[in-house]
Amino acid sequence: MKAIASDANPGFRHWLRLASVPRAVREAGQTLAEGIHLAQSALAANIPVEAVLLRKGAAHAELDAVLAQLAGVTAYELAPALYDRLAPVEHGVGLLLLLPIPVLPLPAQGRADMVYLDGIQDPGNAGAILRSAAAAGVRHVLAGPGTAALWAPKVLRAAMGAHFRLELHERVAAADLPAVLDGPWFAAVAHGAPSLWEQVLPAGALGWIFGAEGSGPTADALAASRHQVCIPTSAAVESLNVAAAAAICLFERMRRNS
Repeated sequence: MKAIASDANPGFRHWLRLASVPRAVREAGQTLAEGIHLAQSALAANIPVEAVLLRKGAAHAELDAVLAQLAGVTAYELAPALYDRLAPVEHGVGLLLLLPIPVLPLPAQGRADMVYLDGIQDPGNAGAILRSAAAAGVRHVLAGPGTAALWAPKVLRAAMGAHFRLELHERVAAADLPAVLDGPWFAAVAHGAPSLWEQVLPAGALGWIFGAEGSGPTADALAASRHQVCIPTSAAVESLNVAAAAAICLFERMRRNS
């Protein structure tokens, strides 16, 4: 195991950029996954691991078992102050994995439900939607140019392993959506649309468009959608959090198909 105690180390400088600059994740084609659960999920999905980063003195009941599975991977032991600058949580287990980001071809006239994230910038919301999509049986999640980097460490943390059960496609223009899916797109909006409870959903594939917090779907995304739906709420709130709205739409679809 290689010890790193200085922030001048080139490897550390590279990892710090991945941890703190979402754009760097896309540029490098790499990301950092923190914790036992993400490590186990990545290993179960046979994701290649490029490096193991450990906090000096890290100890956890399951850590040794995970490290045993990573015995052939280059490992680095970082001084606690350095490791803590990389980790997306304050009190983690002291394990980060350096993972390559898979590059997958965009579907053409797909015949299974999809999700499109249209300018969702909060990494927690983006990760929560990915988790709901995986739980609802969706395979493909697409993201528009203004959406948070889906493979950024904070999104990975929020999605809790969903990345490894999904096929993710970033920087997809809304204008390309009709060519991607063999079915209609439904845009979720806050007001002025038919209720989700009353909207007829097709038996075949459909796509869900979820827009940015506050502003909702962009004009381009609305133009690509064939239908708009809203979720009825009481007058106590103006609208739902986008991650909550996405979960309701996805599981209403799943309920009707069950």
